[in-house]
Amino acid sequence: MRGLTFGHVAEANAKRHADEDCLVMEGETGSESLTFADFNERVDRVAHLLRERGVEAGDQIAVYMQNNVETLEAYYGAMKLGALPVPINHRFKDEEVGYVLRDSGACLCVFDSDAASTIHAVRESETPVEEYLYVGADTPSFADDFRAARDAAADERIDVVPDRLDDAALLYTSGTTGQPKGCILTHDNLLQNSVNTVYSAGFEESADRFLIVTPLFHIAAFGVFNNTFYAGSTTHLVEKFDPVRTLEIIDEANITGSFFVPTMSRAMLAVDDFEKYDLSSFESYMTGAAPSSEELKRTVMNAFDADLYEVFGQTELSPVTTILHPEDALEKPDSIGKPIINVTLKIVDDDDGAEVEQGAIGRAAYKGATAFREYLGMPEKTDDVFDDEGYFVSSDLVRRDEEGFVYFVDRHDDMILTGGENVYPTEIEAALEDHEDIAAAGVVGVPDETWGERVKAVVILREGISMTTDEVRSVVGDRLAEFKLPREVEFRESLPRNPTGKVIKSQLS
Repeated sequence: MRGLTFGHVAEANAKRHADEDCLVMEGETGSESLTFADFNERVDRVAHLLRERGVEAGDQIAVYMQNNVETLEAYYGAMKLGALPVPINHRFKDEEVGYVLRDSGACLCVFDSDAASTIHAVRESETPVEEYLYVGADTPSFADDFRAARDAAADERIDVVPDRLDDAALLYTSGTTGQPKGCILTHDNLLQNSVNTVYSAGFEESADRFLIVTPLFHIAAFGVFNNTFYAGSTTHLVEKFDPVRTLEIIDEANITGSFFVPTMSRAMLAVDDFEKYDLSSFESYMTGAAPSSEELKRTVMNAFDADLYEVFGQTELSPVTTILHPEDALEKPDSIGKPIINVTLKIVDDDDGAEVEQGAIGRAAYKGATAFREYLGMPEKTDDVFDDEGYFVSSDLVRRDEEGFVYFVDRHDDMILTGGENVYPTEIEAALEDHEDIAAAGVVGVPDETWGERVKAVVILREGISMTTDEVRSVVGDRLAEFKLPREVEFRESLPRNPTGKVIKSQLS
């Protein structure tokens, strides 16, 4: 059984949409375009380049770069060859990068100028990497120039090696509460996610111009590119998110859709002279990774005059599990929607794994073709997260209402047990962030001799505002039970977040 992979999609697009724009790299001073035929040729060259350096099917290829065209060429070149791209968070430093290289067993690393100093340092430690390819000027002595090597490689078609059920990519979880785990995703996982999302979010073949502003090392942005590519439409790519530049690109390039985390939404809405930008082409505003309040959703929908889709998911599900459609965005603003097509959801009790009653809180468990194969080198952990029926049992605590809409309550690992009561941080964070003087908040449990754990709130105030601990506590006390009140309040300038906007709770306690 071979089946369809994204390597086959690349070949099909090169014929069906040969001269149409596949990728547009949006720089500060202009843009550079690549057609579908050009992209497929480059991917073939990269596959030949990797093979020349000894890479075989099943090998891991580390990709440690900012958003650029070469990142996607490396991903797809490896996948065509049957190797697994291993995206590395470009914010990781020496020790973190070394961990991923060693844990993944990567034999080759593609990196750029922003990553050069870290790679120099990591090379002094023991890693399995034998070959380095560099994107940028002034190639280090231990590396080869990626672009020059790619252009010198054979341009003939390379056989698409993998079966659809073969391993396709190794992506690491965000690691907000501990060491990231390597998730092995198959070609079928990635392709099925695109099938599900393209159908559910109404992507139109050859019609959309989707802008990617989130980092490609994360499954969310990688998935967005796969979706747009699968639909034969154009992806516009920026190296880093900038709210002003994002609005300019939407205006200039007639962008039809994008995915933004809530912090990005707020940054764009706060841009001076927001009204001067022509956003009339924008149709699909996708958001996720962190909760968006009803007020933020309403403001976004009015400002962009676009359909708002809230998507929810995780790396292990490739990633989308539920979707809240535009017609429900304001009717069910606190919901993460219903399971996306081809994904089944049940909510189970943490103790015995039995399904909970409607309305009760339990763990979200998913089944479908997008569920990952395994955690790399963790067979026992993999067995633990799949139940006897083959459902992946996540750490997300959710509930479902009488109409079938699902609501995210919290992460199981983040739940606070204080004085025998279960406290969910997201509930307290929402109460705090609804206050006009509070810009953001993160809530965690910290050890307490009397209560087991006590509630701690880390609060970021709006500019020019001051508040006392008692005033912060009263904000929560006006809405929630007394046992949910923060017993400790810390004021900071900002919250530590991962690239998708999730607060890194381990850095708050």
